[in-house]
Amino acid sequence: MAKKIAVFGDSILKGAVTGYSDHLFDILSENSLTLAQKVLGFELFNDSVFGSTITKSQKRLNKFFEKGEKADIMIIESGGNDSDYDWTQVAADPKNPELKPRTPLADYMRILSEMVQTVKANGALPVVMTMPSLVADRWYNHITRTLDETGKSNVNSFLGENPIDKLSKNHEVYNLNLMEYCFKKGIFMIDMRKALLEAPDYRALMCQDGIHPNQNGYQYMSKVWEQILPEIL
Repeated sequence: MAKKIAVFGDSILKGAVTGYSDHLFDILSENSLTLAQKVLGFELFNDSVFGSTITKSQKRLNKFFEKGEKADIMIIESGGNDSDYDWTQVAADPKNPELKPRTPLADYMRILSEMVQTVKANGALPVVMTMPSLVADRWYNHITRTLDETGKSNVNSFLGENPIDKLSKNHEVYNLNLMEYCFKKGIFMIDMRKALLEAPDYRALMCQDGIHPNQNGYQYMSKVWEQILPEIL
């Protein structure tokens, strides 16, 4: 099973956590894929970057091939940052017509398709990971934690009558489009969202920011990799 897996993702596959120190975020050395690697023995090149959008991941993936690098499997994981907004801008002017997700959905889907085609063209197998679900009430508290009353009111105005529901919906729409693309195009998809939601207590696997798995969450994810990756490898 000694094959090479290359990964292009964001902070979730990087192993970011909150609440483990005085820092806003920390990176665990034993992320979900590193843990799975110890069990399965594959070679791992993990180019996941904290805060990355799919646009940035595409640039790193292209550079990987431009350097002449090779891999058997390439995991693409993105969407959490793409579907998110610049909340500082929202808090300052919620009626600004220029407010958009960091990567508009149409651009997100186009770039995902381009990445998949690039991977195929270079003789590797593309594998797309779904977006772990938000714990939306925690995420809402996280994005409003430093805002004054005016800023928080502006965020609420932007999100509408049910802010927490709106946050969940924005996130879910990107994930549903990602899944639809994989189904239509026959792309191998690892449904980490479903796997995590099937846990007895999903919230207990997530950090207080509501968007990153905690250490137990990453260990849970590693078991999902250990179950599914051998079928691919």
